[in-house]
Amino acid sequence: MDLWIKVFEVIFPVILVVATGFIFGKITNVNLKPVNILLLYISTPCLIFTSLVEDKVKISEILDIVSIGTLIVLIGVPIVYGFLKILKKDSKVFLNTIIFPNTANLGLPIVLFAFGEVAFDYAILFTTIVFFLHCSIGIVFINGFKNVKEVFKIPLIYTVLLALLLNRYDIEVYKPINQSLELIGTTCIPLMMFSLGHKLSETRILNIKGDIIISSIRLIYGFLISIIICNLFNIDSLLIKVFIIQYSMPSAVFNFILADKYDMNPERVASIVFVSTVMSLFTIPFILYYLLL
Repeated sequence: MDLWIKVFEVIFPVILVVATGFIFGKITNVNLKPVNILLLYISTPCLIFTSLVEDKVKISEILDIVSIGTLIVLIGVPIVYGFLKILKKDSKVFLNTIIFPNTANLGLPIVLFAFGEVAFDYAILFTTIVFFLHCSIGIVFINGFKNVKEVFKIPLIYTVLLALLLNRYDIEVYKPINQSLELIGTTCIPLMMFSLGHKLSETRILNIKGDIIISSIRLIYGFLISIIICNLFNIDSLLIKVFIIQYSMPSAVFNFILADKYDMNPERVASIVFVSTVMSLFTIPFILYYLLL
């Protein structure tokens, strides 16, 4: 019973903030696009930069997160692609919704509340890897190779490279500057959750049966593939928990952004994001219970 109380204490703040964003979106006509741009170009890069330059994660751990995290995301792509063909689903519309989970808006706060600061630093790095792959391989999945160069327009890439270079050569960032960046980065987590709720408030469910099928694949696939891959490597148990909980998240909101940009049935993708997020409210507590045992 005590463990279920712990699970509730982890998940409740996240649900409450997301629900606040959802209600706000329903009762107002406020456009949160500038907030999302702030998250993408300023707040999230500051969070990642300050985490890396403060030497919280060892180089060996960074290498594990990069290599194993990339493997977790990409190893099952041929399987999912084949499965979608069997179901006669368009892979350009549905592949990304299964492969790329919401490691940021939901994954980061849940890791922080459940496992603490060290795990949160791991989660930030894994989220960066997922986002990088989403902006490169994910674009290839839906639009071919002609727009891969767009990944280099994302400041997160340069943020990580700069932070790693400063770490490599033991260059310290002037403390007041680092504190200012850290302060900006602290806005990232609540804004991500609020923004998720707001985006969901704008979404209509288009095909409830089909969306439940795709959402179920995303949630089951993410949980199983992360457990299988993690069991192949001798890595820290806390890092294993981060991989499992983050890759078990529902479909990422960024799937809708890409689908909208490249005109790949964005309304349907948004509907899947909504349904998988609602379904995850029931699956995440059980996964947390398993990981907290």
